[in-house]
Amino acid sequence: MKRIKFRYIFAAYAVVLSCVCMFLIYPAHDDFYYASPKPGINILRGIMPTKTHWRPFDRLIEYGLGYAPFLFPWVNHILVLSSHLILCASLYVILRKITRRRLYSAIGTLFFCLSPGIIYTVTNTDTVNQSWAALMGVASAFSYFKARDENRERLYSCWLGFAFISALFKENGIAWFLAPVLLYMVYEYAKNGMALSVSLKKNSAFILTGILGTLAYFCIRFMLMGKIALGDSSGRYAVSFSPKLFINIIKHYCQIIGGSISSIDTLAFFLKPRNYAVLAFTGIVSTVFLCFVIAMVYGIFRNERKTFNIIAGLFTCALYISSPYTVMGHVSEATAYEMAFMFALIFGIVLSSSRMSRAFVISCALMFLCMISVCCHKIYILHEWSSEIRSFLCEHKADFRNTPSKIFIYFIEDIPEEGYSVYWYTPGHSFASGKAFLSLWEWKPKFRVKNVSSDADIKFTPESLPEYDTVFSLTQSGILKVLRN
Repeated sequence: MKRIKFRYIFAAYAVVLSCVCMFLIYPAHDDFYYASPKPGINILRGIMPTKTHWRPFDRLIEYGLGYAPFLFPWVNHILVLSSHLILCASLYVILRKITRRRLYSAIGTLFFCLSPGIIYTVTNTDTVNQSWAALMGVASAFSYFKARDENRERLYSCWLGFAFISALFKENGIAWFLAPVLLYMVYEYAKNGMALSVSLKKNSAFILTGILGTLAYFCIRFMLMGKIALGDSSGRYAVSFSPKLFINIIKHYCQIIGGSISSIDTLAFFLKPRNYAVLAFTGIVSTVFLCFVIAMVYGIFRNERKTFNIIAGLFTCALYISSPYTVMGHVSEATAYEMAFMFALIFGIVLSSSRMSRAFVISCALMFLCMISVCCHKIYILHEWSSEIRSFLCEHKADFRNTPSKIFIYFIEDIPEEGYSVYWYTPGHSFASGKAFLSLWEWKPKFRVKNVSSDADIKFTPESLPEYDTVFSLTQSGILKVLRN
């Protein structure tokens, strides 16, 4: 590792990841909903907040792709990959500045690059909001640090501006109004040994500014909506202030942290038939590796209390950055992205502050091999699943003799919806309840979907639904019947 320059490893990683995303992964499920071409949408209405989301950049991408649908999903992949690779490079630069060692900086960065928890984010087309929210958040932190170090007042507006843009990409970006201040407090302690009470007093004005920035975001959102509402009570990703809130927060933090620091193959458990051997092996490797890391952190606690306090401060910042996810009704693998970034930063610092035994080096090597194998497994499953969807669409294109302009879809829930994350789902769910067929006609037809329980619930005659030139039914199990075209 000392003899190989990191830029060559990073270049190889970028090429391999780009080839995987561009040539092995095809749109599936949510890709047909979010950041997909939408010709003819009202852009001014589209960028306004809804009950659940306010992500105008998703709408801008959809609006632009509406004029050039043939660019989907290439534009989406380029946007996700560019933001991810910039984040990886930024992490390496940060670690080089902190540790002043190429080896530890490279290992920490590779821990982020190869984390199985980021596969969801970097391979899907509907995660532009996730990756760019993280990138804009890091940009806000860079701006704030530069503003404080160089005393340039104009850069404070960049801090708040990037934080606001991050929140407009995805709601969890609101954490970046305050996170840069917290990170700078850790930096001040590392640089000058400044006590927490002194640092709080010195940064109180900036903490207040960050809080006001967060409140301003919500005020603007509420004013544009015309009512005080945050989230949809029936949505899995809506904010949920239930009596079980504290328990849910702990559970969600465990899921986010576990997904960001372990190499456990979740597909071996959630997809049937379950592979308990793979699950046990990846679990044991992750546990042994984490035990070594915890032991190293304990050694730092005993011998280098200042470094330990820095690590604790960064961990606290990581928890805060991920806090918007924890009050939602549901978390997915994509929510581990920012936490994986922060843990890679902490891991690089731990390495630079500890002596590495031969046993740790072996466990670290096994961990990285395990991470690579789990990433390959996830990519393979995602490739197989998305290829089936693509083949199904191509095979059934011949069933439609005429190009539709207005479509009515009966979606028959004949079997329960099953699956896991973005890696595999029952066919009907995979085709976004039939919306996937819009990709066959450059996304131009207008459509409506009606959910029914069985074929018996479809009361269709030649005179039915005269305003629709194409009517078809699609079952959750993947059976298509064209009723009119």
